[in-house]
Formats: sequence, C-alpha cells, structure tokens
Amino acid sequence: MALSNRVVNDPHYTAPIYHKSEAAHIIDVPAQTFRNWSVGYAYKRLDGSQVASPPIVTTLEPPHPRGRSVPFVGLAEAYIVAAFTTAGLPMQRIRPAVLWLQEHIGLPQALASEQLQTDGAEVLWDFGRHSRNPADLDTVEGLVVIRSGQQVFRPVVRDYLKRVTYENGWTKTIELAQYKNVNVIVDPWLNGGQPTVADRGIRVVDITSRLRANEPVDDIADDYDLTPSQVEAILRAA
Repeated sequence: MALSNRVVNDPHYTAPIYHKSEAAHIIDVPAQTFRNWSVGYAYKRLDGSQVASPPIVTTLEPPHPRGRSVPFVGLAEAYIVAAFTTAGLPMQRIRPAVLWLQEHIGLPQALASEQLQTDGAEVLWDFGRHSRNPADLDTVEGLVVIRSGQQVFRPVVRDYLKRVTYENGWTKTIELAQYKNVNVIVDPWLNGGQPTVADRGIRVVDITSRLRANEPVDDIADDYDLTPSQVEAILRAA
C-alpha cells in the first residue's frame, strides 16, 4: 500500500527504517506473513482461477534491493493487523474490513490513527450491518461486541490497543508484549524506532549483543540498572 501524503508529514513516521523481516520480528509475526501483508500475493487454484490479494500495510520502494522499505506508520498498521489475526480472523476477511475503515475514517493509514481507538469499533459495526456478504458480519462479530449499548473491540484486540500511545492523532509508541516483565517499546523518536527499554533508553540490541559476547548477566544488569531476570527475559524475547 503506497504511502499517502495525507498521513502526517514527518519523516519519523514516513521514512523507511525497517527491513520487512526486521519489522516482522519486532511485532512477533512470521516474516512471510508480514511480506504478504505488505506486498500482497497471488496464486492459482486447482481449477485454474487466479486469487490475488493486495497489500494492506504501508511500505515504500527501497533505494536498492536490500534496502529498508517499512516506515514506522507501516509497522503500526501491521501491529493492528496482527491483533485482528490473533482474534482468529483469516486475512481475506480482514482486508475488506480495513478498506472500509480507511474509507469511513477517511485516512489511508487508518490502522495507525488514533481514530481507530475512538471510532473503529463503531465503523466496523456499520460495515457488518451494511455488507451483503454474511462473512463480513462474521468478521465484525469476531472483532466487535456491544457493551452498555456501545460498540467496543473484543478483549483480544483491546489488549493490543492498550499497548499503543498516540500523539497528534498518530501512533507514537508501541509496547512489545513479548518482552515479559520489561517495558520494551518502539518509538520513531527514540533510537530510530528500534526496540528500546523504555525507562532506560537502552536499545535491546545493545543488551543482546553483550550477552552473545558471553558477558556475565549480572554485569550487564548492573550497568543498565536492570535485574538479571529482566536481562534474561530480554534475551529470550529478542
């Protein structure tokens, strides 16, 4: 999905800072899955018919074949797509729902927008009511429920959303759930969007590189004011 000028014009959001495989690792999804989201895919059925699926995550053309192509806004979109798939929805059902969100929220990068938090459940509920495809209603019911007369996202999606903070209407930080008992975030203004121990400002890679050099866990923990168990948790997640 090409980057639109309607997304905030800040290079922290729009400049490519990740390789696709790196972005996949950060949000804890398989590399091929992320590639399918970001470039789409096509295949032929046994009956000879063609199936094509367009991209759903923002990327840019890299300057060379091995260059970075994923901006932070694309990582933020992919994080929400991961929430939807974790809810048990197949990708072919998520795509039309995302297109509806983009159209009715009015932003090509709606998944990275704060409006997803405030309006997304209601917009998707309308999608289910207006679609003539029963599968779309199943999609919405997999994502949205009614609580106290209001549409809200199901808990599995809310668990993802509660780890997102926003600034000026766009995703600012994402807390990475795979780092147990350590607050590791990605923030395009901090360490170039690399996973970082939030209250220390230390890149995860700086810790893991020392561990892989066989430095003692206790020494690393002491240097970074972490506990040994936190250092070991970082290594397991990274």
